[in-house]
Formats: sequence, C-alpha cells, structure tokens
Amino acid sequence: MVTSLGSMRTTGRRRVAVFSFLVGLVVAITWGAAPAAATVTDRFRFTAPYDFVNWDCGYPMQVIGVESHVVVVRSDKKLDGHVFVTDNYEFKETRTAADGRWFGVTGNGLAKDLKAKSVGGSVYEFSFINTGQPFTITDSSGAIVSRDRGYFSFNYSVDFADGTFTFLGIRLSGPHPSFNIETCKAVAPLVGTESARYLTARPIGSTTFSMGYYEYLPPSYQNTGSGSPLLIALNGYGENGDGTAAGLQILLSQGIPRFIDIGGWPTDRPLVVLALQHVEEPGFDYSPCDGVPWGASCVLQLQDQRGDTQPAPCTTADEVHDFVSYAVAHYNVDPKRVYVTGLSCGGYGAWEYLAKYGNQQVAAAVPASGEGRPAWSHAGCALGSVPIWAFAGALDEDVNPQGSIVPMTNLQACPGITPDRARLTVYSDFGHDAWNPAYDGQFGDDIYSWMLGFTHP
Repeated sequence: MVTSLGSMRTTGRRRVAVFSFLVGLVVAITWGAAPAAATVTDRFRFTAPYDFVNWDCGYPMQVIGVESHVVVVRSDKKLDGHVFVTDNYEFKETRTAADGRWFGVTGNGLAKDLKAKSVGGSVYEFSFINTGQPFTITDSSGAIVSRDRGYFSFNYSVDFADGTFTFLGIRLSGPHPSFNIETCKAVAPLVGTESARYLTARPIGSTTFSMGYYEYLPPSYQNTGSGSPLLIALNGYGENGDGTAAGLQILLSQGIPRFIDIGGWPTDRPLVVLALQHVEEPGFDYSPCDGVPWGASCVLQLQDQRGDTQPAPCTTADEVHDFVSYAVAHYNVDPKRVYVTGLSCGGYGAWEYLAKYGNQQVAAAVPASGEGRPAWSHAGCALGSVPIWAFAGALDEDVNPQGSIVPMTNLQACPGITPDRARLTVYSDFGHDAWNPAYDGQFGDDIYSWMLGFTHP
C-alpha cells in the first residue's frame, strides 16, 4: 500500500546530490578523527560534472550540469563526536526534453555547519543549515520561472551499515516556492504537455455516482460519434480520501493522475481516464498484520478473507464494477475498449475485480504492486479471460512481489493462455513504487498500446 509519500523528487534529489559527497566526507573524518581534544581542519575545492536521464515527471529529461564547492572542515574539541563542515557551493544544469525544449536550474549558497553526530553504531544524524538562493528555475530565454531565497535547515540520519536514509524534517525561512509545489508542475509549460488542462475533479455530490473521482477527457474526446477508449485508474492506500473536492487532491500525488496533473501525459493518447477515489469506512481491524513481513500484503489478504466489502482499506470489486457501469452509461466511450489499472491497494482492487467479474466489462487489465494471490485462489485459470500485464518491484517491502509473481506464473501455465495475454514484469531495482516505470514507460514497457490492442469480446 502507499502510506506516507515524503518523496523528494527533482528539487530534493538535486540537494541530496549536492550534499552526498560531504556526508561521506564527514563520516570518514568522524570515524578516523583524532581524540576529541584535538582540532582537525581542512580546506579544499572540488568540481563535479554530472549527466543523467531523469524520469521524475513521467517523460525523459537529459540533465547535464556541474557542481562546485569550497569546503572547510573542522572538529569541535569541546563536543565529543561532532564534526562540522562549511560549504560554499553552487550548481548549474540544463534539463532537456525529448523534443528539444529545455530549461535551466541553478543554485548557490553558503551551507554552514553540516553536523554529523553519532547516535550509536553506524547511525549518524546530519543537520545542514543553508543560506542563499538554493534553487532557481529559468526558461530557455533566461527568464526566472521560480526562485527560492533565504534560510533552510535540512535534517536527516544515515545508517552507513545498510544505507538507510531517514528524513527528520526541514525548517524554512524566506520564499521557497519549490518546497510548496512539485517542480514537474512548475516546468510543465516549458517542457511538458497541457494534459492538466483537461483534468477535472468530480467530487461526491457533483455527479450521480456515489464516489468522487477525477476525470481526464483527451482533446480527441467528443460527446457524440465514435466513443473513446476508457481507462479506469484505482488508487493506492495513501490516496484514499473522502471524495470531496479537497480530498480528491490526494489522488494527484501518485500514478496516472499525477502524471496528467504535472504535464507528463501525452495529449494525443486517446484514452479517457477516470481515477476513482476509495473511501475507507471505519472499523477495519488491522491488528492481525502488526509486525509481520510484507504487512500490506497481509492487510490485502485480510480484506479478501473478510468478503472484500466495507469496511475496507482498498477499492472493492463491486465498487469497480459499479464505476465501470456508470462510466459507460455517462460518457461517450467504447464499451468494447474499457481497461482497468491500479497501484498497490488499487492493484489489489483490480485483481479482485477480475476474479469476480472476469471479462464481463473490461478488455485488459494492468495491476501494479498489487496482491493477486487471493484472486488466483478464487478464479484460477478463469483469470485468463482478460489479458493481464502485472508489475512488481523485486525490492518491495510492503506488498510481497509474490503477490504478482504467483498468479501470473500460474496463469501463464494455463491451457490456451498465450504469452501476450499474461505478461509479468518485475523491476529488479524498484521497491513498492514499481508503478512509476510501468506507467511512464521508462524501460520501454508500453502498457497503453498493449491495452489498446485488445477489445472486449
């Protein structure tokens, strides 16, 4: 399931990259330092170019830049286990989309007293106090699009035994717009699409359907004539809400709704997208899953065992069925080209829907990071009545990857199931967020063309 997000995307990753060298330096000095009464001082300069492809916004951007630092290191003989670093830094980079459009990113500042404090064993806490202009976005003409100014303090811990990074908080002073909006949304007019323009919230009470949802109608959509293909998108646990206009905003933090909202969705893609928000009624008992490995898988299996009805943490099979029926009746969509996808909790919801309703309504399905073993136990080879492409991350610690591997491996062995109707992709370097490369196509997996290649019987 998707719990807390705190994900540091474009701006945060840049800051982490700027500070990563210093973190290693401080720890090395701390572990190898002289006794606390001694004073160790060093001063040096370094410059580091970088070049990589960034997919945070749902499409590839070539990032080319250089960072430079003037670093002063000292230990405080009065404070045992403390080492301090002051860094006068700057970086400058360009980010170029596949069509050649680009923008610039720069940053500079005086980062004072990067403190590494041992909190036991291999775990160190860091505080980075920064003043300056840490993040500025300019368009290709040099005009400023967004600029941070002023103070911030960035606090985190690192366990150098296993690489665990824990964000402890940040304090701000001054205008820091990039902390309040997603950078991808800010740069959408420069390198993205206009997909957000076609996105509309449909909160509870504004339609005849009992739940709230987001509606994306592509420019090709017409109220009459040939119907558009329809994609139903089911949310993760972290995107549950109350279906109100404010609650629906949570849907925009993950998956396909996020990519549409930040201009990462091609507007020539013909799919109508309806993103349903699940409302969790109170009363679900989570306690049997406390402390067990892959706790989210345990919860999803509990929901199945309890009849897949409310109170339920995830979208139920009946909710999906009713929403598809509503959508086909109220939008000009082709009933033979209806598809369903879901991430995490929504992936489970897609599996349960397929197990209960088979190919009654949909032509293909893409569950990502979901738990499909209960669906297999209920439906077996009958799941093959709908083409399925399942995705999982091999490093997923929330939903067991076997939740995708077991049902798909079994399905691939069923008589008459061709390889193209039962696909399984496990991303070896991804955890629970395996839906991101599945939805943005980072590794060449085009689920949209694949889905559109199937029609309902």
